[in-house]
Amino acid sequence: MSGLGLSALAAAVAMLGVAALVLLLYLLKPASRRLVVPSMVIWRLVLRTRKPTPDRLRWWLSLLFALLIALSLTLALVRPQLAVYGNGAQRVVVVVDDSATLAAIASDGKTRFQHALERARELVQADAADGFMIADTRRQIASPHFQSREAALSTLARLKVAPGGKPQFPNVLSSGERDVRAVLITDGVAAIDAPPGVETRSVYQVADNVGITAFEVRALPRDVQRFQAYVEVLNASPGAKQVELQLTGAGAAPIKRVLQLAGGARAAEVFDVSGYAAGPVRASVDSAYDALPLDDVAFSYLPPSKPIRVVLVSAGNAALERPLRLLPRVQLSVIAPVKYAPRSGVDVLVFDRFAPRTAPSSAALLFRPPPTDWLPRAGGELRETNVAAWSSVHPVTDSVSLRDVLAERALYIRESHHAQVLASDPARRPLILASASGPRWVEVAFSLEESNLPLQAGFPAFLSNALNWMTGEPLALNAGLGLTELPVVHARVLDLQGQPVRVRELPEATLVESLQPNFYTAIAPDRRVRVAVNLLDPAVTEINRTALGGAPPAQPIAGTAFLPPSSWLALLMLAAALLLLEWWTYNRRLTI
Repeated sequence: MSGLGLSALAAAVAMLGVAALVLLLYLLKPASRRLVVPSMVIWRLVLRTRKPTPDRLRWWLSLLFALLIALSLTLALVRPQLAVYGNGAQRVVVVVDDSATLAAIASDGKTRFQHALERARELVQADAADGFMIADTRRQIASPHFQSREAALSTLARLKVAPGGKPQFPNVLSSGERDVRAVLITDGVAAIDAPPGVETRSVYQVADNVGITAFEVRALPRDVQRFQAYVEVLNASPGAKQVELQLTGAGAAPIKRVLQLAGGARAAEVFDVSGYAAGPVRASVDSAYDALPLDDVAFSYLPPSKPIRVVLVSAGNAALERPLRLLPRVQLSVIAPVKYAPRSGVDVLVFDRFAPRTAPSSAALLFRPPPTDWLPRAGGELRETNVAAWSSVHPVTDSVSLRDVLAERALYIRESHHAQVLASDPARRPLILASASGPRWVEVAFSLEESNLPLQAGFPAFLSNALNWMTGEPLALNAGLGLTELPVVHARVLDLQGQPVRVRELPEATLVESLQPNFYTAIAPDRRVRVAVNLLDPAVTEINRTALGGAPPAQPIAGTAFLPPSSWLALLMLAAALLLLEWWTYNRRLTI
């Protein structure tokens, strides 16, 4: 029961009205009754024995009981506001820190965030402001606004820990407002820069934590068919910890290692994971007590170790041959165009200013090919052109900037049916195309000799992306907790256990929300994208690095306060006790 929550003045008026009504009822006298009696002897005897004045003590005692019962019920109903010290702000802004460190478990088994919500609810229920604004540091509440007490409590119930990104104090305070009181509830680890005048309530408690702050699987430079996993573990606890670090993957037994870490110490460990099959690799830590589960697990991806067999068909092009030889897993062979013949055992064919008359059975990367029936129709040339726009979501051009690419001459591709345009000139004419129907191919409308593409820093990445996409084995992406944009559209996203997850479609991407580490596979009509979602943030793992110190004792709330929410039950019990007492006194003829 929350009561009406009237102001002190309104509650006083209500109580005075109730008291006046009770007094008026007691002052009312019943109308005299006329009775016909056969004799006056009896009435004369009554008048001689009856006292000349009424029993005022019994009357006053009855009135006192009635007033106490009525006022107790009134107080329980209206819950008046009680004035306490302070300036009595008319509106209150409550900002709840919902960053990742608030997921740390306190000594009572509750998380810091649960303590923060409890403090926020107490503040809203106890303050007598005209309006309440609930905001958070991770912008879960997109448009905070002032609302009633009940609506503010409902808004608090919807908040949750939102890991990922940098928490910030929301822009909810306007300069010059004197009737607004702002309170930030935080553990102080994220070092949120609050404006001057904002009260800070701490929910920080010291806790033990060991977490993974770095995890990567990479091929050995001298042997691209062997892989190592690099893991960094941080003991953010005040004291020393014994930690068990474990790696698990497909096709082999888990790898375990026991670490002895002093308080605040780090350990960098390297594991040989070549025995695992291609796929996700999971790293985990286990210690005696850990307050933050979010950093106990991390994921990476072990790519296929099978080499990519590439044949370069060219009359001679060092600018193309050199980066191809340097790419990991690429086994390169070079032949002249006159020696080209369809062959098996080739993963990708790279054609330099040459194209066969019939489509090859392998994937193909072509640079300014001559007209042929299986490629988009081209006619004429483009002179002095440049790349004005390119796709940022296709795997071939992902993380590759083509902004400064110029070409002296390029094919004028007049149609691009059954192919996706990856880059175009200022007139939106295709310069780079890709097709996923049949054996995949990528066509570049200009040659390397007549452009500055080989001079771009992203050219090796472009070649690597093209080979990985055409062979169907792109590397996994890395993302942090929170909202993750996958560079794929119309995709079905599965988690590590193969269960579908909820997604939101964007014009050029798919949005996934990750509240804990996981490994996702996005399956689209034309490709498959893998992403490892991890915390891997030392600033979060160090949950004891706070600017607030220990949790302070509870303090009285400035401004005004309501009668405590639980007091209505005590008032009702008091009214019931007074009713019983009044019934007893009436039956004992002590009251009227």
